[in-house]
Amino acid sequence: MAEVIDLNSLEAGAVDIAIEQVLRALQSGEVVVAPLESSYIYACDAFNPTAVQKLHELRGDQIGVAAQVAISSPATLSGIAQFISPELSEITKEFWPGLLSVLLQPNSALNWDLGDGGALSEFAVRVPEEEFLLKVLENSGPLAIASAAVTGGAPARNLDQISALITDVDLYLDRGELSAGALSTVIRQSGSASAPKLEVVRVGALTVAELGKVAPTILPIA
Repeated sequence: MAEVIDLNSLEAGAVDIAIEQVLRALQSGEVVVAPLESSYIYACDAFNPTAVQKLHELRGDQIGVAAQVAISSPATLSGIAQFISPELSEITKEFWPGLLSVLLQPNSALNWDLGDGGALSEFAVRVPEEEFLLKVLENSGPLAIASAAVTGGAPARNLDQISALITDVDLYLDRGELSAGALSTVIRQSGSASAPKLEVVRVGALTVAELGKVAPTILPIA
């Protein structure tokens, strides 16, 4: 039987209890539904390949599609990426949590499969602005996330629009109807630690000009 936690009605003393419940679900390999800033997502332990596979099955993804990664702070990047340039460090400090996704080369020591069989040379990561999810991330470590909608479908703004059947997911975090919002801006770090390259891949909530104030060498979309 699926359980729904109403995040809007949690009293102060119940927040920690709810977080523990979510952590137990993630640690046991479950996929949970959670809110982001303007849509609902599927989330699971990024280091549990069985859970990640279920996430992709719920969405109807093609083989080889990689999930995005959510973390709690920029400090986590040093453990999951090959390197972080000084300018990227400044960007993440300035704009995280927020609508900024970063494409990075993964740390070669990582043992994870985000759905691509480990074949991709980069992964996407961000620190979301959703308060409850951030508290979960502080205790869970990196989570694999993807839109809780059928691949290519409109974002799910409420639980009724989730692509999964109610029985396919054991735990739902309900924030009510979410307002439509801007997409995240996507940037890519490539090159090497000695010769890093930063470029804008997609303009969303953050403009090239805003990013350029923090990282003057960042390249606009080609």
